[in-house]
Amino acid sequence: MSTQTRLSLLAPHTDENLLGTTYLYPLPDKIDKAWPALRQMYRGITGSKGNLPYAGLLTVLRATGYTCAALYPESKEHPPKYLATSRPIDRDDLHDAIVLWEQALLQTERDRFSFAYQSEIADLIAGTAPEETLLWGHFTPTGGCIDAPGWAWRAASWAVASKLAAQPWQIDGKTVRFRPDLDRNLLVWDTDLLWTNTWGAAYGDKDTDSPGEETPAWKTRNHCAALRLKVAVKSYPGLNVPVAAIQPVVSRLSNTLRSARTGWFAPRAADGPLLKLAFGGRGDHTHVDHTTRLALDAWTRLHGEDVFPRAADETDFLAPSSCDLTGPPGDLRALIPFSGTYSIGKGDGMHSRRELARYASTALDQPLLQAEQVAGRAFGSRRSTDQGRDSVLLDDPRLGEILITAGRERLRILVLYRHQDERTRTQRLLAYHYNRPDLAATGMPEGTPVPLNDHVEAFLQPADDLLRHGDHHKQRPTLARQLAGLDAPEGTRLLALCETEYDAKVWDRQRRESRKTDSTVIDPYELDAKPHAVRELARLGVLTQFLTPHKPGRRNPRKKEREVTTDLDLLGRELEGDHRGHMAIADLHRSAGLIHPRLTDALTFGPNGIKEPLVHVGLHLRQQLGDRRGPATEEPRLIWTLVALVPGPDGLWQSLAYLPDADSPGGLWLDYATANTLHRARRLPEGRRRDAQLPRSIDKALWELGSFANAAAGYNFYVSGDEARSIWPLLANRHLGRTPEADGTLDKRTALPGFSLPPGHRPRAVLRVTAGTEHVATPALVERLEKTDEGEAEFQERKLSTGIFRMKGTSRNFILCNLPEQYKGGSRHARAGEKYTRWASTSAEEQAEVWYGHTATEISVLHLPDGHDPVAYAVAAARLCDHALHWNYRTRYPAPIHLGIQMDQDHWEYRRTVDADSETED
Repeated sequence: MSTQTRLSLLAPHTDENLLGTTYLYPLPDKIDKAWPALRQMYRGITGSKGNLPYAGLLTVLRATGYTCAALYPESKEHPPKYLATSRPIDRDDLHDAIVLWEQALLQTERDRFSFAYQSEIADLIAGTAPEETLLWGHFTPTGGCIDAPGWAWRAASWAVASKLAAQPWQIDGKTVRFRPDLDRNLLVWDTDLLWTNTWGAAYGDKDTDSPGEETPAWKTRNHCAALRLKVAVKSYPGLNVPVAAIQPVVSRLSNTLRSARTGWFAPRAADGPLLKLAFGGRGDHTHVDHTTRLALDAWTRLHGEDVFPRAADETDFLAPSSCDLTGPPGDLRALIPFSGTYSIGKGDGMHSRRELARYASTALDQPLLQAEQVAGRAFGSRRSTDQGRDSVLLDDPRLGEILITAGRERLRILVLYRHQDERTRTQRLLAYHYNRPDLAATGMPEGTPVPLNDHVEAFLQPADDLLRHGDHHKQRPTLARQLAGLDAPEGTRLLALCETEYDAKVWDRQRRESRKTDSTVIDPYELDAKPHAVRELARLGVLTQFLTPHKPGRRNPRKKEREVTTDLDLLGRELEGDHRGHMAIADLHRSAGLIHPRLTDALTFGPNGIKEPLVHVGLHLRQQLGDRRGPATEEPRLIWTLVALVPGPDGLWQSLAYLPDADSPGGLWLDYATANTLHRARRLPEGRRRDAQLPRSIDKALWELGSFANAAAGYNFYVSGDEARSIWPLLANRHLGRTPEADGTLDKRTALPGFSLPPGHRPRAVLRVTAGTEHVATPALVERLEKTDEGEAEFQERKLSTGIFRMKGTSRNFILCNLPEQYKGGSRHARAGEKYTRWASTSAEEQAEVWYGHTATEISVLHLPDGHDPVAYAVAAARLCDHALHWNYRTRYPAPIHLGIQMDQDHWEYRRTVDADSETED
């Protein structure tokens, strides 16, 4: 009997009947000049350099026309040519709504709003007759996928959401009805079906950092959360039909409008669609964005809007009486503006995902998107630790060769501390990891090198002023230069293990307090010593790793005690719970660029392994918005780097990183640690993802990589689908299946990374890897198909999977199914939601926990040599995720991309905190 495992994603297929029709306004050609003219006026009045706020116009149209609405396109270069709505809007209402929005946009005084205002855009749009059109006809197969204009994808999402809202979901004895909004969301709105909890019930007398006042009232205040489904019809590589990806999230509701970013306003009709609102401002000044608010208030005052509730004497669209969220959830509901600890946790759990998938498939009468597991054992053994210690790496007799391959002969670890207890802790950690338990007992002297083994030494010294938080940042360069131990012998890599004090919950609470009107609290991030120490030590050639205080946790009672036979075993048991300390040592080794030869075994293992030596190159790219300096905003920062894992003789691996020049198109390939040091020593360079020079600079770097490739037979290139999809045409689904020209271009653009190079210097394979975002459908059902000798088939549901699957109906698209490590842990509620939904949970403590579910990494083999099996290349990418270099578990991206991400996140300018203006809504 043979077996086969299949994976069903929470993404039903669609067809012509499901998508139905929508109303399309093809705008006249004259509007091509009207939009830029309005934008010029808007910029002249406001001083803005941005695009027109089309989102505000769409909110106005949704509220006044009570319809879903979308404009396409919406870029500066290509202003809208189409307006799509789920139902036709009265011509006069459409004209009036646009007239009011335009007056609000140009900051017309409130009492001077008038329907008599002359607007060319309003005349052109309202003068266009809507066409009822079949959506299916706007989706065009492209050979390797499907394409459609932007408005069609959004209109298809409305159709799917509407269909789901019409069918109740029977689950855990409940009848759950979803209420659609006028965007693409479905919410549980019935107050009887909201999940509720309090701080006191969830955490008892534990020392928790809760938002709000520090009085007993916050312990008994009721908190609510609702299940929300995000619906997005999208393309999938290799499929010629659109699929409806459904992403369930737990939307935690706020009891105040202060600093909220997203909310929903219910109409008078009990079953009518909700209006999704975006809020701006902070604290007591939180409001619907200015343009939308002015336009809707004018509409209410002048037109007599009667869809949404308000008292007879109220003339504001969103009246003050509706903005009081302190009582039971009412007509206006907003999401909490932070993502920290709450009495209702994130996530809906495994059981909920499985049942949602069945419900969606039945309600839409469509099969789910499926994938079949790749035959054979995909993964060998991964990195493992012995009580937190990487004994395979640190006890390897070739450690000296590994260090030389990484670029230096020796390591010197500067231990910088402020408190004696942290000095002792760090001393014991180093003694344990480098197998010197005697040093833990006798101690290490200060101010002198202490050998840990033949290749690594420690140098301990106090650095109170350098590491202490405060406003003395101008003194830190001098303090760093005064450190001892910087004059290491030639061939020595300098690393620093530094003490720091950081509590994310406390700091975030203080940060919110500092932003309140007349607050005397200082934002703790402005006093943080860490970014300044990172920069100043990097300028002295030192890579830093910070060690946060150890917080002992509850030991798993089911874990067996290990037998202690040596002093090292005893020390390991004493340090067993110091996970932060063990990970700091591992990150130190990662920063130094150490790669153990076991990577070769991981890549070549089994029939799907790649036997010939290949360089594995990953691109990490991220654009960071510029900081605000008063009314002005700095230019965006563009961070990109290539990391290459280069095979060498005797199974050794070298890690290289490409460091672009800050002010010119060039750059240098350096060993990973040196590139990391130079990267931290400077500011993040300015730039944008759309810069024309970017793909040329990357190809130039790939050309120069050839001199470091040793005996490798070529290189595989891995790129994040999230960050780089718009840079190269063949990274976008809509171009899949098209063949580049002989010069490597497609539509006069370089088709893929490296394709502007001569054929012999192009990548062996190019793989797009997309992880854990809205671009990837959620795994829901794992089933095993058992085939008997008589040919009969039986299906058995399996709860979990961590395999790699090929998408059904495709040849080059794969899904790596991931299981969060917390779910496999031993904590009491690690598997909350495995057998029931939150509606069936009776434990307040369990409700406060995160309910984990499967996640997915999508791997698309976009290019490979003729005649080669894409499975081998997809499995290589999956193994580079599964076999993390300095981590016991899987990483979201293959190792070369992951190393680039870590290099970026270690930079002192990396945005470690999320401002309220840029926070996600979940």
